[in-house]
Amino acid sequence: MSDIAIPQSPRSLEEINALQRMKKGVLLVFIAWIFLGISILVGITSILAMGAMDGLEGLVAGGVALVVLIIVGVIIALIGLYREFIPGVKNLADIYPEFSTAAKLIRIGYIGGLILLLIGAILTLVLIGLLIIVIGLILVFLGTIGVIILCFKLKDKYQDTLYLVAGVLFIIGLFIPILAVIAWILLYAGLGSTVKKLQSTTPSPATQPV
Repeated sequence: MSDIAIPQSPRSLEEINALQRMKKGVLLVFIAWIFLGISILVGITSILAMGAMDGLEGLVAGGVALVVLIIVGVIIALIGLYREFIPGVKNLADIYPEFSTAAKLIRIGYIGGLILLLIGAILTLVLIGLLIIVIGLILVFLGTIGVIILCFKLKDKYQDTLYLVAGVLFIIGLFIPILAVIAWILLYAGLGSTVKKLQSTTPSPATQPV
């Protein structure tokens, strides 16, 4: 009798890697959304306070502070989406074609939308900057639709109700933004749970008597 290692199949490894990349991306996006929310709140408060105290100069200073905070938040979101989440969704779509529509909407919506938001924030003191921001928000809306579709597809594929709840909260979050933050948390938890299940059920370097 001897022992022979049974390697994981390439397809299983690719699936787990795709979900892990998505999970890392979601964490960064979650951090970015919180940062953006806090920065906008602080920025608006600063604009009002400075505007009341120092007139036009204070208003401009508060606006600049708000723009800087938004830019930092958008950059964090872009890193999470571009380096991890979107490639992860694309890899999953390469394995399971039913994720293709979600992957395309997320890629077009979030990458294009966040880049436009970044440009619009830089040009926010010019009228055209506000228009660019509006277009960016429309694209981000499309990206969010892609994430909603992704959540429902993940629920169908992996039978985890966390994805279903996350998808529903993303829908409600279009009207009540704070719920979108909770949705990202649930999506992160769902991906973590799925990865653990796949790792425990996928053949790994083990021994088999012959």
